[in-house]
Amino acid sequence: MRVRLTGAALFLTVLWCLASLAGTQRPELVVYSSVGAAPAVAGAYARETGRTVSVLMMSTGTLLARVSAEARHPRWDVIWFEGDDGAIALDRAGLLARHVVPDLDWTSVGRSVLPADGAYEPTGFTLAGVFLSRRELAPATQDWTHAMEAGRVGMADPALSGPAYQLLVGMLSIRGGWPAGQSALQRMAAEGLLVAPSNPAVLVALRAGRIDSAIVQSSAGIALSRADRRFVVGIPTPAFILPSIAAIASGQPVARRPASVGFLHFVMRPDIQVMRMGGTDTDRLFWPVTTRPAQPALPDPGGIVLTHPDPAIWGPLQAEVTGWFDRVVAR
Repeated sequence: MRVRLTGAALFLTVLWCLASLAGTQRPELVVYSSVGAAPAVAGAYARETGRTVSVLMMSTGTLLARVSAEARHPRWDVIWFEGDDGAIALDRAGLLARHVVPDLDWTSVGRSVLPADGAYEPTGFTLAGVFLSRRELAPATQDWTHAMEAGRVGMADPALSGPAYQLLVGMLSIRGGWPAGQSALQRMAAEGLLVAPSNPAVLVALRAGRIDSAIVQSSAGIALSRADRRFVVGIPTPAFILPSIAAIASGQPVARRPASVGFLHFVMRPDIQVMRMGGTDTDRLFWPVTTRPAQPALPDPGGIVLTHPDPAIWGPLQAEVTGWFDRVVAR
């Protein structure tokens, strides 16, 4: 798979160069993504369809900021990232094409995160936060009360990490919502909460012994626990659903729409989802939102108590909530 990923990246680079040599013409499909599998999937799409494709990889926060800045003059056709809170904000700003989601055999989780206006497609989900602890310090019960009251805990900064914002939303939700949940986060800060720029930075602090436990995205936590047996993952009750999202620009020319719609269908094909699961990065550890294929590398989601704080409420609050967090909690 590593060879396939390298080959896909080279293939996309060649396509971009060919398009540049042809003049100022854009590739037929431009994808902005924070999902690690995007280059491999886009490369497979280009090979199968013969279309020219380019992928620009960036963090979720950077992606959302760039899409917002380009506004009604998008230089992208498809975005693919994690977190439907951000997608709701883009949809309300009129930046996403509506009624473009294919009719698929969705699971119950998939149906629960589908937007009513068809403005974006869920492509899978992880958990916004799991508990990752040193084996000898792992608590007997995996509950939010213990995790939020323990000392030497780390998490990513929700102002910089899209997945961390949905983790923060979940923690606020189970503590009374906004603004009632602020006091629980302030207590965590008083206990010495470490706030790092990203989930990987939190894991560096955990492995270095600066913290005893971390609350991180499930894909990152599970990958580390399997690579380093000193650490164990606890799945909390409830666990917060973190969907990955694909959407099409509302402002793109009509002639570009078929390539974009085709890509949304392509991403959700069972064989392409299996290819994603065979990757080498943590993004392979996602649960599908269609009935096929199954995910053999993860626990049955039917045995997990899942919850999904309403993105229609929390999406518009993102700037206010993350601004408060950085001023009061992460200072």
